[in-house]
Amino acid sequence: MAAWSVADRWFEIYRVWWCALSGLLLVAGFAPFSCATAGWIALVPAWWVMTRSATARRRPFRYGYLVGLIYFAGTFWWIGNVTVVGTIVLILYLALYPAVWFLLVNRLILRRSSEPHILFQTIAAAALWITLEWWRSWFLTGFNWNELGITQSPSIVFRQLAAFGGVPLISFVLVVVNILWAEGVLAIMERFREERIVRPSFPFAVALLIVAAGFAVSWHHLLRHRGETHLPSLSYACVQPNVPQIDNAGETWPDFQHREDQALQTEEQLSTLALASKPDLLIWPEAIVDEGIFQDRPLNDAVHALCLESGRYFLLGSQDFDNGRHQLYNCAYLFGPGWDRYQYYQKTRLVLLGEFLPFGDRFPWLRKLAGVGMDFTPGLEPKKFTMENPPLTFSPLICFEDTLSEVTDRATRLNPNFFITITNDGWYQGWCAAWGVRQHLSHAVFRCVEHDRPMIRCANNGISCEIDQNGTVIDRLRDGSGAEVDVGGVFTRKLEFYPAHVTIHEAWGDWIVLISALVSAMLGVQFFCRLCARSLEH
Repeated sequence: MAAWSVADRWFEIYRVWWCALSGLLLVAGFAPFSCATAGWIALVPAWWVMTRSATARRRPFRYGYLVGLIYFAGTFWWIGNVTVVGTIVLILYLALYPAVWFLLVNRLILRRSSEPHILFQTIAAAALWITLEWWRSWFLTGFNWNELGITQSPSIVFRQLAAFGGVPLISFVLVVVNILWAEGVLAIMERFREERIVRPSFPFAVALLIVAAGFAVSWHHLLRHRGETHLPSLSYACVQPNVPQIDNAGETWPDFQHREDQALQTEEQLSTLALASKPDLLIWPEAIVDEGIFQDRPLNDAVHALCLESGRYFLLGSQDFDNGRHQLYNCAYLFGPGWDRYQYYQKTRLVLLGEFLPFGDRFPWLRKLAGVGMDFTPGLEPKKFTMENPPLTFSPLICFEDTLSEVTDRATRLNPNFFITITNDGWYQGWCAAWGVRQHLSHAVFRCVEHDRPMIRCANNGISCEIDQNGTVIDRLRDGSGAEVDVGGVFTRKLEFYPAHVTIHEAWGDWIVLISALVSAMLGVQFFCRLCARSLEH
């Protein structure tokens, strides 16, 4: 490990500021800033502090927690639009992950009897990062938003790496390159100090090689459909009603029935405009009206009339209450031309604190504190909806399911032609909506890359759009001023796409997670063996 005393003093004296810089660079990498470059350098200052500051080496958890607080507070503050207490708890919890990474790297990699080779050090540290991101994605029901790899959502080239190993593969590459940059830059500076020569160091050269290889592989992937012909096209119209779910004071609407009537009226008016273009498919977002389509007479009548008027397919979100089992579902319904038959899907992944509350039935006071009434019941499996004219199939996704690779992985086994997401982010408004819905979309684009399938998104207050098979948002709903969030209107377009190719991610899943977990386990075993050996010596 190269040592440069002057730099070490800088990293020791300004260790807090270097950690803060890493946290801010991480924030810059995610929407709405979406600076993909930040993802390639965000961990460099943190690595310098972790490896060069004597104080940080003694207290790694403290400085990792500082990075995590800035990282997650800067990217998730907007959730406070719905729950301030919940947001604070979430941020304090998520900040533990960078802190644990600092601690594990310090204990398992840096504190060894002999200095490890830089490549071993880099791969081991990246494996620990990926293992922690994976743990975060499922532990306590999971919260996988804003993994490091998501920073590459604006990059049409590097987001193609998701086709080979999902977002975890991108995260792994980014951590490796960050560490190699950090070590490489210091090695170059030390060479210059000693010999007055600027020459690329070994770590820096390896980092450049990895970036070049990733670019080449991703560029080749972009050419996979060259010479192919499109499948039958689908004309569609998405209704974006822009109906707030809370009032300006952050409370649910006091006059609930009036709000329901207004919401339904808005959707009906926009649907009339949408049907003027004679789309093959009319789409409403996720459950704007709280009552179920088979329980609420006005909603039922409105949908029935639109089905008869259009004579085409109609997809919408609605709640459904099973009286016999006393269960509530969040559903997507596809009605065929003429209303005579329908297909339905029950959402399989529910939102914590929004659609269910753990232990809420056992401790009723928790429901009152969190403001969560009756829990929704998750559906059992994904569905594939089938249309006859045009002869196409799609898998419906509800709300944040388009941010979860495991949901689309299961849906893709049914071999749909494309995805349609119906979502309702209307709980967030203003600046909170601008951050939240853009982060939501930045995750959704990777589902298209991972499975080589396009996606149509229909939202309540934004962003309704079409994403192609490369994860590019090729068109979206905007108002006259160019705004795409907190606006209403109709988004019409013709979906054209190529037959899907089976990607490595689709065939093998997140294989890099398994490798990272094995490497992390080996590091842990090695560490405990050293502890045992030392205890025996004494």
